[in-house]
Amino acid sequence: MGVGRKKCAVVGIGNRAHSWISGIVQQHPESTVLAGLCDLRLDRCHDVNEVYKTNAAVYDNYELMLSDLKPDLVIIASPDRCHREHIVKALDAGCNVATEKPLCTTIEDAAAIVEAEQRSRKKIFMAFNYRHIPLCSKIKELILGDAIGRPVSMDLSWYLDYHGHGASYFRRWHRLMRESGGLLVTKASHHFDLANWWMGDAPSTVFARGGRNFFGAGNNPCQGERCSTCTHSEKCEWFTDVCINDRTEELSRQLGYRVKGVRGYIRDYCPFGNDVDIYDTMAVQVSYRNGGILNYSLNASVPFEGWNLAINGTKGRLESKITDNKPSPGWQERFQITDPDGKILKGKGFGITDWPSEYSIHVMPHKEDDYELKLPNIADGHGGGDFKIFDAALADIYPPKDTLDIFASAVSGALSTAIGAGANTSILSGEPFSLNKWTSKWQCKEA
Repeated sequence: MGVGRKKCAVVGIGNRAHSWISGIVQQHPESTVLAGLCDLRLDRCHDVNEVYKTNAAVYDNYELMLSDLKPDLVIIASPDRCHREHIVKALDAGCNVATEKPLCTTIEDAAAIVEAEQRSRKKIFMAFNYRHIPLCSKIKELILGDAIGRPVSMDLSWYLDYHGHGASYFRRWHRLMRESGGLLVTKASHHFDLANWWMGDAPSTVFARGGRNFFGAGNNPCQGERCSTCTHSEKCEWFTDVCINDRTEELSRQLGYRVKGVRGYIRDYCPFGNDVDIYDTMAVQVSYRNGGILNYSLNASVPFEGWNLAINGTKGRLESKITDNKPSPGWQERFQITDPDGKILKGKGFGITDWPSEYSIHVMPHKEDDYELKLPNIADGHGGGDFKIFDAALADIYPPKDTLDIFASAVSGALSTAIGAGANTSILSGEPFSLNKWTSKWQCKEA
């Protein structure tokens, strides 16, 4: 096994787990070893050993894996609703934890996790890879450098491609609020973390509205349980034979996002099923403890992927945007993809161009000339963020000084979950929801 190598165990062998396993086996084999795999479907664990040529112990009993292996690090890649149980049990077993977003799905679960970290004296590494994208970290650097003064308001609109990425949440287990917390938790936890990080503050109150205007029952003439059993397959434009084996490459092209071959992972639920209870259209307003305001929206029925951002400060304004997955082939003349080293991977002559080669930030100080900064876009690993979080969590490769406070903590995860879960509560009640009871306590513990 090697002297000094970090023993890693993974719970939840779904799509995202494979990214972490690749980080262990292929990116950091000198400092980590894949010691254990846990999933209710043992065949998924055996598949990992076969594909990666590893010899990890396999379990369908999580507590037994923890007691048998005593791993140094447990990676939580299980469904969102399981995070509290898996994180707390790992901490109480004396293990450090690296967890996928969201930290959990409810505020009560977040509080239990923060308490468990404090009690165990072990650490949670929160895998917010968006912070490490060059564009996002440069925005934080500009704010800390007083380019626009203290942030006082933020407008952040996020868009999901209606047929690919957006629809995918309504075809999988994420479509149920009890499983994922809805898009305001399972997806927007990334976005709320960025807003909290850029604001440099903790949220105090959230008010939200949400609806099912595109997906869910009544929004399509054809409706069933799964595409694989649906009687409308020949006439429904949303039909996909995702359940058929050995079609991952073709299916990835068809749906517009990468599909991995994970056994038993159901991706063909009808996005217009009766049981869909998460929202596809959301608007959220967040008040911060020091007076800042966030206006946020998320829509899963847009013909492209991307986001728009504007931050107003006491000394100026900052704007940026990302537009990916272009809706028209004509866009390929203007946009290209680069790898982490800047080498062009796609560009003119390719049928599909997913990402531009660079992004920009427009800075508008109150008393000086405005200027624009260009940042490279990295094609792989969620804009390069995955490489950074795997370096840190797996190989303990951190910069000498984390001047941007870029590595997220359990409290970071708790604060982002609190906004999403609080927004869900606000939508149901029609009233603002106070977060102060929890956020004031968490901030004190982090300090």
